[in-house]
Amino acid sequence: MSGPGKGRYTTYVPVASNRNTLLRKLFNNQSANDVGVFYGSVDQSDNIKAAEAVVATAVPLLTAGSGDKNIFPAGVDMSFHGTPASPVPNLADVTWKSASEVSKAGGPAFAYLPDVTSPGDGKTSALDKSTDPGIKQDDVKPNYIPGAPGTGTASPSSTSVDIGAFPVGRDLTPGKSSV
Repeated sequence: MSGPGKGRYTTYVPVASNRNTLLRKLFNNQSANDVGVFYGSVDQSDNIKAAEAVVATAVPLLTAGSGDKNIFPAGVDMSFHGTPASPVPNLADVTWKSASEVSKAGGPAFAYLPDVTSPGDGKTSALDKSTDPGIKQDDVKPNYIPGAPGTGTASPSSTSVDIGAFPVGRDLTPGKSSV
């Protein structure tokens, strides 16, 4: 389930000890109404069994289009396709905007670099910035092709659909979020 080469290092339960056994007895008594118990009847001192129990609990909650109804009553689109109101980000659409256009400081110079230039002579707030710094990708890394294989800069608009197609509970290939 987890460990080196599996893409995850999650520890679901603490190391077995007398202290942790006592804490489990005191604070994890299961009842018919307890929706916070992830592990079921699995001994919570076994990390692998606990991880399997968590996945078994999560799979029905995270099916496409539902999500956890206790936390998100309207549901969650688990397909990662985006909607017209909330589209999947496309890095090609990222451009510099003045602080007044985005109502906050710290916007990007372009898709892969924050705007770290000065707001101008005598100005101390990034909100006073009104001039595009003109920094382009070729200024930072000439001849670089964003999204090329092996670069790690693929746009979410081209890869998010793969995430939604990946079944919950299957191990990911390290460094990849697609099947």
